[in-house]
Amino acid sequence: MLQGKKTFLRPLEPDDIPIYHKWYNDQNVNYWANAAWPLSTMLSEEDIEERFFTPNKDCGRYIILNEEQEPIGTIGYREVNIPARSAVLFIIIGERDYWSRGYGTDALKVLINYLFYQWNFHRLSLDLWDGNLRALKAYEKLGFKVEGRLREARFVLGEYHDAILMGLLRDEYVQHHPPHPPETV
Repeated sequence: MLQGKKTFLRPLEPDDIPIYHKWYNDQNVNYWANAAWPLSTMLSEEDIEERFFTPNKDCGRYIILNEEQEPIGTIGYREVNIPARSAVLFIIIGERDYWSRGYGTDALKVLINYLFYQWNFHRLSLDLWDGNLRALKAYEKLGFKVEGRLREARFVLGEYHDAILMGLLRDEYVQHHPPHPPETV
């Protein structure tokens, strides 16, 4: 289990399927996470098990736990490129009581530290839709830079929106977040 200041990350377990089902069928969660409501809110528990719980060597998916070790979201990486040492990150805070309270930023920092310092990744990227300014602010706080836009790539509630592409290089991150050993208890 990986630990941050406010969050813990642990691998998925079969018992997580019902909470995933809840999050992926919550229109507010999906609206902010990927602007896909209602398209991705029609998943059954069997669909979720097949999509998210089938082992995939190019994807790592974790549950985000709060201080009491209760599930509040999911985070991970996909599209691993071994020669380039790069991957694409994703995160969803599924429990709305934890929005805008720093839990997503903390969980991202934990995963970024793991990928840069333990796995020696060189580059991490992610994308979001231009209406999710809360996510944009969190990503910039961690050092991600806007690298481009896909014009009108997302269709949200009857309107087209841009997708924002962001990237973070290891050297840039290390300047502001140097590695440190875990704290002893």
